[in-house]
Amino acid sequence: MAKQRERFERTDVPRDNPHRNLIAGIVLVVVFVACGIVVSTAWKRAQAQSHLGDSSLSSSVSKTSSVSDLGYTVSSDTFMGILLLTTDNLDASETGGANLSSAELLVYDETAATGKLVSIPTDTKVSYDGQDTTLAELFNSTGAAACVSPLSTAANLPVTHVIVSTSAVWDEVRSLAGVGVNSLISRATEFLSSIRTDMSSQEILDLAEKVQSAGTDGLSKVDAPMVDETTTDESGNAVSTGYRVIDQASLGLAVGTLVSNEG
Repeated sequence: MAKQRERFERTDVPRDNPHRNLIAGIVLVVVFVACGIVVSTAWKRAQAQSHLGDSSLSSSVSKTSSVSDLGYTVSSDTFMGILLLTTDNLDASETGGANLSSAELLVYDETAATGKLVSIPTDTKVSYDGQDTTLAELFNSTGAAACVSPLSTAANLPVTHVIVSTSAVWDEVRSLAGVGVNSLISRATEFLSSIRTDMSSQEILDLAEKVQSAGTDGLSKVDAPMVDETTTDESGNAVSTGYRVIDQASLGLAVGTLVSNEG
C-alpha cells in the first residue's frame, strides 16, 4: 500500500505580522487583569450575576486525561491549558443549541512562564460517547462542557480551565484596554455575567498574574496542524473519512508539552 503523505499547516511560520498575531494573547491578559481588578474590588456586587465556578465545566475539566508521549518525551515542565470557546448564545451553550464560532487553547508553561495560544478549527474531529463528530457539532448538540474532555484527547493537550463567551464579549474586552479602574468596576456585573467559567475569583487572579509574567515576548500564537484522516478500503487503498484531525505530535512539539528524543 502506498504511503499517504500527511498534509498539515506549519506552526513555525508566522501567518502575519508577529505583533498582530499576539493580539489575541494580549487580549487574554486584559481579560484576566480586568477580571482580577473587578473581582478584588467589587466582588460582592458582581457575584450575584456571575457565572464563575460553573459546576458543569468544573466536572468536565476533571475528566480530562494526561498527555501521552506519542513516541517522544513528555516535558517535565508544568503546564496548564485555558480553553476559550466563543459562541453566539451563552445561555444555550450550557445544554446545546448554540453555535461555536471559534475555539482556542492557551497552553501556559508555568515552569518557563511562557504561553502559546493555539487556534483550533471548529471542524476538528472529536469522539464523544464512542461516536465520531466535529467539535462544532458536539458543541451545538450537547453544550460546552461536553467538548472539554474530547478536545483535550483529540489535541493531546491539558485543559485545566474553560471560559465560554460570545464574540461581543471579546470586542468589549478589547475596548477595556487602557481604561481606568473605576470604569472597570462600573462594568463588573455586566462583564462577569457575560462569561461562563469553572474558575473561582482567586483562580482568575492567580491566572492573571501568571499570564502577565509571560509578557509580550513570552506569548505567541500558532494554528493547530491538521491532517486529513484516511482509512483503508477492502482493496487496501487509502480513502478519506471526511474528517480532519489534529496532528498531535507536531502540536505537542510546537507548544512544548512534548520534547524530541534527539540529543
